Amino acid sequence: MTLGLDLGRPTVVQGTVSPAAVDVEIIPVQLAAQLTPATVGTLQGDSPAADRNVTPAAPLDTPIKRDSSTLLPFTTLTRCRIDTLNAMGKEMQEHVVGPMPVENFLDEFLPNPEGYDTSDFASRFASASNDEVFNLQSIRKEEESYKPFIDAMGPFAPQLSFVNTSKHPDSKNCSSFTFNVMPDVCVYADGTSHGCDVSKAEVIIEFKWGDAHDAFSKNPRVDIPVVSQTDKGFDTLGQITSYTSAQLGAQYRTHAFSVLIICNRARIIRWDREGAIVTNAFNYFHEPHLADFFHRFSRASPALRGVDTSVTPASDKDAALARTALNLAKLQSPRDPAVEGSDCLVLIIPQSVAKGFPLVGRWTRTCPAYDVLNKKVVMFKDSWRVSKKDVLPEGETYRLLKLHKVRNVATCIAFHDVIHSIPQQNTQTVKFHNAKWACRNGAVTPHILHRLVLNIVGEKLTDFESSRQLVQSVRDALLAHQDAYEIAKILHRDLSVGNIVIYRGKGILIDWDLAKVLTIQGPRQITRTGTWQFMSAHLVKNIKAIHAVEDDLESSLYVVLWTALMYKESHMDIVDRTQFIMQVFDADPLVGSGGSAKANWLVARTPVLLASVLRDLP
Repeated sequence: MTLGLDLGRPTVVQGTVSPAAVDVEIIPVQLAAQLTPATVGTLQGDSPAADRNVTPAAPLDTPIKRDSSTLLPFTTLTRCRIDTLNAMGKEMQEHVVGPMPVENFLDEFLPNPEGYDTSDFASRFASASNDEVFNLQSIRKEEESYKPFIDAMGPFAPQLSFVNTSKHPDSKNCSSFTFNVMPDVCVYADGTSHGCDVSKAEVIIEFKWGDAHDAFSKNPRVDIPVVSQTDKGFDTLGQITSYTSAQLGAQYRTHAFSVLIICNRARIIRWDREGAIVTNAFNYFHEPHLADFFHRFSRASPALRGVDTSVTPASDKDAALARTALNLAKLQSPRDPAVEGSDCLVLIIPQSVAKGFPLVGRWTRTCPAYDVLNKKVVMFKDSWRVSKKDVLPEGETYRLLKLHKVRNVATCIAFHDVIHSIPQQNTQTVKFHNAKWACRNGAVTPHILHRLVLNIVGEKLTDFESSRQLVQSVRDALLAHQDAYEIAKILHRDLSVGNIVIYRGKGILIDWDLAKVLTIQGPRQITRTGTWQFMSAHLVKNIKAIHAVEDDLESSLYVVLWTALMYKESHMDIVDRTQFIMQVFDADPLVGSGGSAKANWLVARTPVLLASVLRDLP
C-alpha cells in the first residue's frame, strides 16, 4: 500500500478498491505546516531556553481505564488475553448505543441515491415474503438455517457472495488468537466463495437459535442498557465483537457492518472505534429491512460500506521497490501526512494485521514504510486519537518537542487528521449516544483517525544486545522525558517497553499520543489507556490517582526489570521468576485496583532483585 501526502489540501481518491484486494495502496494526506492557533496559545510564555530547574505544577489528569487493552500487550497470563469472550462482551457493553430505529439506521448510514425508485425492490420482497422464502421457523437446528437464509437473501444482492463459514475458522489471519474467528456466514464483494477470510469480508452474520443467547435486551428502555445483562448475552456480544475487531484489524476500514439473527428476528449493527450502534429487533420474515440492507449495501460505494478510501492501489513498480526495501512479501497502506519543504510524501506500508484486541479505542498501528520520493525507510503510525478541543494530536506534540529541542526523540516529518470523503466514514457512535431512542450507555469519547510519519525506524527495546545497552537505552529515554517535562512542559504518561526503541545504539522515547501539555489545564482525556505492567504502584493501587511525573519515573524501573526478567539470564529459577512477574506485574489486572503488591515489593526487595537480574552489567 502507498501513502501519498498532499501539503496543499486534503486529497480524495475516487474509485478506490478494498485494500484487501490489492498488494499495495496509495494514501494522500495533508501535513500541517504551522501550529494551529490553539497550539500557539498553549506556547505563549514558553521559551526554548527555559530553565531546566523549573518544575511545573503537577498536571491534572483522569483515572486510568483499566481493561484488557491496557493489559494485553505485555501480560504473561494466558487467562488475561481475552480469556473469555464473555469478558470482551462485558467490556464492550458501555460502548453500545441503541436501539436505533432500523429505518433511520438505513437512511443514515446506507442512503439510497437521490431519486432512486424502490418500487422494484418492494415488489420483489413482497413476492418473496408471500412465498415464505424467509420463513425458517420450521428449522429446529441453527446449522440447518444457513443455506435457506443464503438462498433467500442472495437474490436481493447478486453483487455479493454469501458464504457458509460456520465450520471454517480464519486460520490465515487469526491463527495466533486465543479464540476462533469462525462466523456463521461471511459476505464478500470480491467473488470469494469458500471459507472465512476477515481480510476480505464485507459483512459478518451470526445466528443464534434461542432468545437466551441474544446479546441485546428484548424489551429495552431508555433507563437501562440495550445490552442483555445475562452471561449468555455477554458471550454473544463478545463473540460478534471479536469477529468485527479481527475484520477491522485485517483491513483498512473506517467502520463495518454485521448482522445478528435470533431465529426470526434480526438486528443490524454498525461498528467503529467509538463503539457500536445497533438497530431495534425486527422480523425479517415479513419486514423488508434486512433484505433492504443487503440491497443497499450491494449498490453502495466503498466509502459507505466502510472502506478507507484514503487507501488506494499503488503501481507494481512501487510495490516491488517497497518489498525489497522492507524485506516483505505482501504490502498494503493507508492515507496520511505531509513533509516540511516538499509538496508530497508517498509511502508504501505492509498489509494490516488482525489482532485479538478489544475493538474500541485508539487501536494504534505502526510499521516501517518505504518513502518512494526520498527512497528511504521511515516509521508510519496511525491511530484513532481522542478528538477533544484541548487534546493535541500526537503530531503537534512532536512539533512542540522539536521546537524545544528535546533530546532523544524522533522527528515527526508528517502528520494529519484524516479528512474523509463522506460524513458516514467518520466515527458515529458518540454522535448518537444521547439520541432520544438511545438506552443508557457510556459511549462519550469521540475519536478521529490520526496518522504520522517519523524519520527513524528503531529496534525493539527487547532486542537489546546487553544489559548495559538496556539500561543505557532507558536512561536515554529518561533524558528525553526530563527535557520534555522541564523545558517543553510535556509529561509523557506512558513509559513502557513498547514506547522505547533503540536507534544507532541510543534509546529513543516514542508514542507521545497520551502525553499531557502541562500548560493546558483540566483533564486531557475522558478515559485513558495506560500499560498495566509498567504503571506505578500508586496508580495501580488507586483507581482515581492523578498521574504525576513521579509515576513515569517509577515506570522506568519496571521497564528495566520486566525486560530483564523476560529476556535476560538471571540467578532466579523459572518458577520464582514466573511467580514474581505474576504477583507484581500482572497482579489482579481485571479489577479496578491492582492491590499493593508493587508497593510492598518496592519497600522490601528492589536492590536485591535488580542485582540478580542484571548480573552481567559492568
